[in-house]
Amino acid sequence: MNLVMLSSNKILPYKLINDYENKNCDLSVLGGQSIFIGYMRKSNLYREDVTSMKLEYYPEMTHKYLEELCSKTKNEYNLKNVLIAHRIGEVFPSDCLVIVACWSKHRKESIIAVESILEDLKHNAPLWKKEYYSDKTSKWVESNT
Repeated sequence: MNLVMLSSNKILPYKLINDYENKNCDLSVLGGQSIFIGYMRKSNLYREDVTSMKLEYYPEMTHKYLEELCSKTKNEYNLKNVLIAHRIGEVFPSDCLVIVACWSKHRKESIIAVESILEDLKHNAPLWKKEYYSDKTSKWVESNT
């Protein structure tokens, strides 16, 4: 079973992963689990004073895109379980922004799948980010790092 979660509330990454795994993963047949947890930083390539960020999205479009990404990746890498959780709305430095977790029979598949999902999320997912700075200015993020 896959899980896609878009949340405007703080995400507790280890609790979410643990709860999902306990409910959905048969660890007796799974040999690999790979996890990426991303946090918001207070800096970017150009500035050191990012105070917050707002992530905007179209609920149906974004959820459908992430569901399809889960299914495609699960089939491509022979995964047993996939979890994608992403914050939306207002986030602050040190907040958990994204979680990607994959479970597979062998470690290699889960490792490659996590990286593949992350790259797709960064470049293709219908999520738009606007950063806010300490001088009260703001800017839409044009490309992800």
